Amino acid sequence: MRVLKMIVAAPKNPGISEIAARLSLAKSTTHGILAALEESGWVLRDPVTRKYTAGHAVKNVGEAAKVRVPLVPQARPMLEKLSNDLDEDVFLGIFTGHHILILDQIESSKELKVTAKPGTRLPIYAGSAGKIFLAYLEPDVLSRLMCQNPLREFTPRSITDEAAYLAELKLVRKAGIARDMGEYLPNVGSVAAPIFHGKKYRKRMVAGFWLVGLDWHLVQGKMEAAERLALRVSEALSTAVSNSYGDVS
Repeated sequence: MRVLKMIVAAPKNPGISEIAARLSLAKSTTHGILAALEESGWVLRDPVTRKYTAGHAVKNVGEAAKVRVPLVPQARPMLEKLSNDLDEDVFLGIFTGHHILILDQIESSKELKVTAKPGTRLPIYAGSAGKIFLAYLEPDVLSRLMCQNPLREFTPRSITDEAAYLAELKLVRKAGIARDMGEYLPNVGSVAAPIFHGKKYRKRMVAGFWLVGLDWHLVQGKMEAAERLALRVSEALSTAVSNSYGDVS
């Protein structure tokens, strides 16, 4: 997959030596991988230059592929209303264990905005989004994750002290909402909320959404209004998801 992804993304067709060097692979290993990919149609070797390009199998799969996550169309009407009510960008995402993956974005009408297309990956400590996902992890999972991924300073306002960050996560879990003001991106405010599946003691967080806006610190009451509306949408979406998906255990 690393070889295939490199070939697909390369601005010019690479040869065996370039592929091996860039991926730190032995040339013999690279040759074997390329031979297998070529045999199955995933890559094609230019008969003149002897360099590699994506094969027709990649093109066919790409044209036919669809990302099927029913949560996305189900959540979109509520998130669109939330975006319209505050005229801010709203993102829907999931936590993969290694990063936050954006599934959808509803853009505001503003000229200046924060954008990230579906498929974009964010670091696990990305502002309020990171907080809302980490706050609902089991303590042992969270401890292991933070040990493997030290806190990062994205801006001067980022929380880099582990004890302070853990204390913040406790408050997030208690309130059911997370916020940040310039901790991930300068002058950007954000509020995040969870989406749960299941009821009472069997519920688990399956996704989250977050509002993002520029210069919220200059608008009185903006953060509070975002939190109030996000909590309502969180509850409504969690109920809708739990009812529509049913018991998937």
